Amino acid sequence: MRYAGKRLDVNGYVMQPAECLRRVRPLVRERVPSDLREFHWESFSFQSKLWYGNKALHYEIWPRERLSTIEIGLHFEADALTNARLLAAFAANAKAIRRALADARIEEWDRGWARVWEPLPHRKPDDGLATELAGRIAAYVTSLEPILRRELPSDVAWSEPAARPARVKAAARSRASRSAR
Repeated sequence: MRYAGKRLDVNGYVMQPAECLRRVRPLVRERVPSDLREFHWESFSFQSKLWYGNKALHYEIWPRERLSTIEIGLHFEADALTNARLLAAFAANAKAIRRALADARIEEWDRGWARVWEPLPHRKPDDGLATELAGRIAAYVTSLEPILRRELPSDVAWSEPAARPARVKAAARSRASRSAR
């Protein structure tokens, strides 16, 4: 069945790549340790990025349909010196990284950037893919963020994301203010 040029599944629905990527964020929060649940997230139709203290040092999910792959990894897209220092630090930790992330590649990349990444086979976006992507990016965050924070040069800008207010407390305040009226 087709609708506006798109193949529909048996239920008449096709998930778009952007929607699949948006579904990853809450799933990642569930899968990372509690001290890593507050992160920045940016999602476009073609990729998603997660980072903590410096956007130039981010985890990325990048579906690349033309290359039949989905890239998952930690990208160093800061200045050339910072990228080189972090690449060297992660290369020095390669054994530990490969124990945690067997398919991870540590390498220089485009424009003086570097990355620790792995390719996944490209497939159509659905709930199963969102779950798989969340699991892989959570594994990268859990394994690599402690190394990044330990090896981060002291002259690199870093600002932790603010904690989200607890919904339970807000609901309790709301009930208390209503009962005081």
